[in-house]
Amino acid sequence: MSVKTKVLIIGAGPTGLMAACLLERFGIDHVIIDKKDGPTVESRALLLHARSLEIYDQLGIANNALLQGEILEKFQMVIKNKKVREVPLGKIGEGVSPFPFVLVLEQSKNEALLLNDLLTKGGEVKWDTELISLAEHDGEVQAVVSGEGELYDIHAEYLLAADGASSMVRKFLELPFEGDTYQHKFYVADTKIETRWHDVITLHLSPRTFVGIFPMQGTDRFRVIGILPPGHEEKPEEFSELVPVIEQQLGAPLKVSETSWFSVYHLHHRCMEHFRYGRIFFAGDAGHIHSPAGGQGMNTGLQDAYNLCWKLAMVAGGYAGDHLLNTYEQERLPVARKLLHSTDRAFSLVTSPKWLPRFYRLYLLPFLFSFIFRFRKWRLKLFSSISQTGIRYVDSDLTVMRITEPLAVKAGERFPYLKTAEGESVYQLMKTDYFHALVFAVNNESQLGEEISELSKEKGKLVHMIDLSAEVEIMKLLKIKTDTVILVRPDRYIGLITDEGGKVVRDYLAKLLVEKKEEPLIKLPRTHA
Repeated sequence: MSVKTKVLIIGAGPTGLMAACLLERFGIDHVIIDKKDGPTVESRALLLHARSLEIYDQLGIANNALLQGEILEKFQMVIKNKKVREVPLGKIGEGVSPFPFVLVLEQSKNEALLLNDLLTKGGEVKWDTELISLAEHDGEVQAVVSGEGELYDIHAEYLLAADGASSMVRKFLELPFEGDTYQHKFYVADTKIETRWHDVITLHLSPRTFVGIFPMQGTDRFRVIGILPPGHEEKPEEFSELVPVIEQQLGAPLKVSETSWFSVYHLHHRCMEHFRYGRIFFAGDAGHIHSPAGGQGMNTGLQDAYNLCWKLAMVAGGYAGDHLLNTYEQERLPVARKLLHSTDRAFSLVTSPKWLPRFYRLYLLPFLFSFIFRFRKWRLKLFSSISQTGIRYVDSDLTVMRITEPLAVKAGERFPYLKTAEGESVYQLMKTDYFHALVFAVNNESQLGEEISELSKEKGKLVHMIDLSAEVEIMKLLKIKTDTVILVRPDRYIGLITDEGGKVVRDYLAKLLVEKKEEPLIKLPRTHA
């Protein structure tokens, strides 16, 4: 048996399922396979951030996520069972996003949401199907897979490796995964705890260790993570065996019962040198893994897929040339590297046994958090970082600024969350799946609206015009003083800002959409098996 498709996705975790949902939405033929027999049942990743919820909103599944999750209300630090600092989370990002909070929604429930969306749209996942060999030649990727009791071929124009930290695609291609492994072993347990703190993340600190306790759905279920105590390098049979030692280290009781999941593992921080090799792309943990600090892993994978798949849709749909796909690595690789660095620093401060990090986490860190949360500017800065709404693609080939006076926004940034005079979010106006040309005509006699309207008609569904010339408050917020067009990409990032007229927009789209005979960033040898 032989199957032909536009895109082959390896791995049906959050990253792969997000990719499949987007390709199905864009009408791009694809196949998604996974060697597991079904979706993840363990909770695994816990936190869903604002930027991911914004993507869910575009898919139409954000409300279901909110119904199934719980908003984190507080973060606190505890030393010897005494609360030393507490900071409110709640709507910490008010005004930055329609989802100005951190949502507890475990990975298994995220996968269920995405899988249901995929199935509802008519897609499917081929479970119990494993990649056996891989080759790229004659303008396609050829994979041999084992599934349904037989071996068969899948021929695809492109392949997305979303098969996790132990990616078989990466191993087949013998590609390096540079980085290191943290010194300690760690434990994770989903369990019931008798505690007076429920809707709050609690970080228990001591000179010798730390324990992070995260609320899950329900008032008595928690995720507990920490460093495996000395002398317990081999995994104990039950989490309860560790509890007396942890209590001794913390100087505080930890009353647990009914543990549903317990695991011991090493943590790694690694990143690939490239995210594109010929017609093969890497996303999520297959391309980069890092510490759990800030709950960034699952969210980053979702956004990798989101960044790549609208570009794959345009190329596979015949609207743009292969050169567009090079911007995936341009944009997402720096994000992964920066995240690797920041989470490694944060995690090392919390886990290091050395005296200086120990002094920092026990005495300076509680004060620092309390200080930051006193000032709205710093709270919003922290939220923008953790929620990933502050990610920018300023060095991308897709980022163009052609303005005479600086504005409050720049090309390469996520378009800000703004509301019209009638109280409707501009996000709600950007409902189509491709580009949105936001027109701000200051002069009543301006021809800008007509120019962009004509361009929109020429480009069909690729470009949708939204006239915001009457939105005086929005123009004030953005510091727009002359006729301006802001071209927003399908992922709600700003591609172009210009006050030089419709011709600049036309030229930008012509360069983007025209076919170019450019080589991929890195070419692969012809066969891999």
